[in-house]
Amino acid sequence: MRDKTLVHRMRSIAFAVFTPFYFIKAGLYISLPALWTGLFLIGAFLLLKMSTKIVGVFPLARLHYMKVGEASYTTLLMATGLTFGTISALFGLQNKIIDQTQYTILVSTVILSAFVPTLIAQKFFQPSIEAMHAWGRLYCEKVSAFRVMSVEDVNDEKET
Repeated sequence: MRDKTLVHRMRSIAFAVFTPFYFIKAGLYISLPALWTGLFLIGAFLLLKMSTKIVGVFPLARLHYMKVGEASYTTLLMATGLTFGTISALFGLQNKIIDQTQYTILVSTVILSAFVPTLIAQKFFQPSIEAMHAWGRLYCEKVSAFRVMSVEDVNDEKET
């Protein structure tokens, strides 16, 4: 197809229609008894996953001139591999690489690692609009010396 906008819209519609069915199917394989017995392991994996996210993202957010609150918010909202985690666990279950108990523990951890940090970020670290605009101005100011001009920048300069 030559019209890229149409292709992108069709792809978006396809994802919007089929994604809920995938997650419903993935959720049907979760075993409630295994969820209860694996609660400690789920908690340990969740703690490990959140810790690695903090170690990997927080220093980079601070490196990009974010204050501690904004860096914490950004860190907690970073993508956690929800889709990849559930797809790989479902693949392992269907190919008998893992059993249903292991699948339940893995998928529960992956889902909680997206849900729990989002709740924490929204409740305790959500920055104000003004703070984010201030960070944006500071960031642009700090990196402007290293920035390579783009076509849009040249057009903006011609207009002013």
